[in-house]
Amino acid sequence: MRTAWERVAPRGWGAHRSIGAAVRSAAPGATISVQPGEYVERLILDKPVVIRAEGGPGTVRLTGAGGPAVTLLAETGGLHGLTVEATDGAVAVLAERGAVTVEGCEIRGTVQVVGDAAPVLRTCRVTDAGVVLDDVSRARLVDCTVTGAPGVGILVRGDAEPELTGTRVSHTGADGLVFAGAARGLVDDCEVSRPGGAGLVLREQAAPTVRGTRVRDPRGDGIRVEGPPPLEPDGDGGPAASAPAATGASTGGPLLERVEVARAAGFGVWFSGRVGAVLRDATVTDPGRTGVLVADAARVRVDGVTVSHAGSSGLAVRDRAELAADRVTVERAGANGVLVRDDASARLTDLRLGATRYTAVHVGGRAEVVVTRAELHDTPEFGVRVVERGLAALDQVRIRAAEMGGFDVADRGDLTATGCTVVGGATGSTLASRHRPLLRDCEFARNGQTGVLVAAGTGAFLSGCVIRGSGDVGLRLADHGTAWVDGCTISDTGGTGLVVGAGARPTVRSSTVSDTGKNGIYLHAEAHGAFDDCVVSRAGYPALHVGAGADPTFRRLRLTETARGVSLDPRAEASFAECSSSGVAADDLPASARPARTAVLVGAAASGGPVPGPTAGRDIPATAGESLPELLAELDGLVGLASVKQDVSRLVKVMQMVRQRQEAGLQPPPLGRHLVFAGNPGTGKTTVARLYGRLLAAIGLLASGHLVEADRSMLVGEYVGHTAPRTQAVFRRAIGGVLFIDEAYSLVPTGQGGDFGQEAIVTLVKLMEDYRDEVVVIAAGYPSDMDRFVASNPGLASRFTRTLTFADYTPEELVRIVGQQARAHQYRLAEATGVALLEHFSALERDVRFGNGRAARQTFQDMTERQAQRVAEVADPTENDLMLLVPADLPDRVA
Repeated sequence: MRTAWERVAPRGWGAHRSIGAAVRSAAPGATISVQPGEYVERLILDKPVVIRAEGGPGTVRLTGAGGPAVTLLAETGGLHGLTVEATDGAVAVLAERGAVTVEGCEIRGTVQVVGDAAPVLRTCRVTDAGVVLDDVSRARLVDCTVTGAPGVGILVRGDAEPELTGTRVSHTGADGLVFAGAARGLVDDCEVSRPGGAGLVLREQAAPTVRGTRVRDPRGDGIRVEGPPPLEPDGDGGPAASAPAATGASTGGPLLERVEVARAAGFGVWFSGRVGAVLRDATVTDPGRTGVLVADAARVRVDGVTVSHAGSSGLAVRDRAELAADRVTVERAGANGVLVRDDASARLTDLRLGATRYTAVHVGGRAEVVVTRAELHDTPEFGVRVVERGLAALDQVRIRAAEMGGFDVADRGDLTATGCTVVGGATGSTLASRHRPLLRDCEFARNGQTGVLVAAGTGAFLSGCVIRGSGDVGLRLADHGTAWVDGCTISDTGGTGLVVGAGARPTVRSSTVSDTGKNGIYLHAEAHGAFDDCVVSRAGYPALHVGAGADPTFRRLRLTETARGVSLDPRAEASFAECSSSGVAADDLPASARPARTAVLVGAAASGGPVPGPTAGRDIPATAGESLPELLAELDGLVGLASVKQDVSRLVKVMQMVRQRQEAGLQPPPLGRHLVFAGNPGTGKTTVARLYGRLLAAIGLLASGHLVEADRSMLVGEYVGHTAPRTQAVFRRAIGGVLFIDEAYSLVPTGQGGDFGQEAIVTLVKLMEDYRDEVVVIAAGYPSDMDRFVASNPGLASRFTRTLTFADYTPEELVRIVGQQARAHQYRLAEATGVALLEHFSALERDVRFGNGRAARQTFQDMTERQAQRVAEVADPTENDLMLLVPADLPDRVA
């Protein structure tokens, strides 16, 4: 009968000479005691027995010969206190199946776990080699050490799902810990120090949960998460398919929680490829490059991350990546605190940035950024800079000690700032964009030079803003700029409160300027503008100065408690109505400005509407100085559209009457200027919309009448927080003109109640109310879908009260369109060609692909191409040959 234990010794009576012999002899559950010594053999542990070094760890040395020193096959059992050594770089321990426990062992060679093996390695030390966990294995490494591996320290691949707890990896020749393939698992309270490559690498679809883990002094990146390569953009410039959602473990992506990265030579944490991941409660200290980089098509959720002393930017998002981040702190970055560029997008909440070498938040390319609640301080550049085609929406952002300025917007960048504060710096905000930035309920305090600068040719909106303590000018509107200033306060400036440059056209309402070192309001020569219900007090120079040739209008202006009221250049052409003064030592307010002598003003200023002027960032400009009869004649000259022409003409007459009532001081009747254009493609909706804006501008009810075309892709973002800024940016471009929303019904797709299009609609409704006198919105689309669009929101139904129906063109009208195209391009139609065209259009199938006017224009293009081929065969073509289109030039499909 076998005993419950076996003894192994190099020599002596009653003991096995090899461990393998003892295993073969032992009963299941037996303990094998191994005496100190060196054993050269290939041990196969295929029974549930326990093997122990009788003299304690380090007293028994097992060396493999020509293969693995130990192969684990048993379902249970254990190996305790042995030193296991491979020869010639072979595998020291190979686990093929079962759940054997290896405890307190010194392993000199590779540990490989394959198949479905689930061994437990506890307090083991693996030296001069690594650990490979493969296939569908489920290994557990507890309080182990892996050091000196010439390659990767621990490699997990395939579908392996290990659990690594309290394990240390150090001094590897390559990366410290790598998960690849579809590996999962848990890494808890582990440490990787001084790896030759990156500390932790997650590749392909690998998605472990990593908690409480530290990476120290890697020669490469601290943590690198590499998803599959990004897909190529489709033909429209968008991704061919969506990346995984950025919700990490909830969708199978990796979760990194309570991780620390210190002194990485490369990036602190780098996400790339098509990956969805979560980074939570992480600390990145002293990385050689960017602290956290999100690149390619990665979608990452960050919650609670601190980056300090980064060699480059603290946090960067680039390419087509998307980031949603809460509670981010960046201190002492070698470049930007946050950099977002290319086509990336980021939503940042509770952001803290300080002591950055460059601008705290930089937005470039076509990136979109939303920042809510942020503290930005101590940068030699700007708090927030938006350039190229970037878009930033800021809410409750506080900036202090940004030396060059708080906000800087340039190129085609756009900014919406709400409830923000800028303290210190040279300029509170510099707006030099081709778009129209919006500052709402913001405060600019103690800026060394200018509170807010609207650069030459730029348009901007300021609503409810406070500008105080500027070293020079409070609000400066440079030459030929436009600004809408509503309910703002400017005070305690070293120089002038509000400066209007030559050719600039502000609309200023219900605003106050006080306690200025120089003038309250200063208009340069040739300046323009409308000032309604404003108050100027306690100015060091005259409260109001109007330069030569300047023609502003002032309604209900009040001047109080100042030494001198008004300074007018003799050549100024200012207009005053219902203005007053009190406590003015030298009251120079013109007598005609007093309420008893109210002037009758002309132009848009009489109704408090915007003054016509140049517009920034518009898509299709209106022509200045167009006459109403000329425009009505152009409308009448359009082919077909009889009912539309009648409706537009009727609307124009109503608008004229409204204008006349305003100029007579009478209240205008209720008026809905927003329209729905219902019609199939190619029926002239865009053409009429463009003409409608020009007609309203000619009447004086729109500042410029320009047309801005938009569709769903321009209004709706890809995830929460990005739709409203996009919609606001497009809408502001249309101020003074017409916003034409093509295929508007796509904002309410059927069967998608949670679609972001609803957010765009809510934003549009609010903007249409806020700027009801300054913009016309036209929603266009298929007749069958536009009723659904209008009914989707009560605010739309109350604002779109009139629908113009665009009927399909008749065959005769399509022939006329071809004739117009021919005349415009110096061609002639033979008489027989007109007959052939009528037959052509009568035979066309009018399915969903039928293009109406586009079909006519395409037919004309096809005819010119066929005519060119025909004439090319003529030896010496005459002018008539070059101009004449004959029936043979019609497309083959119907000729």
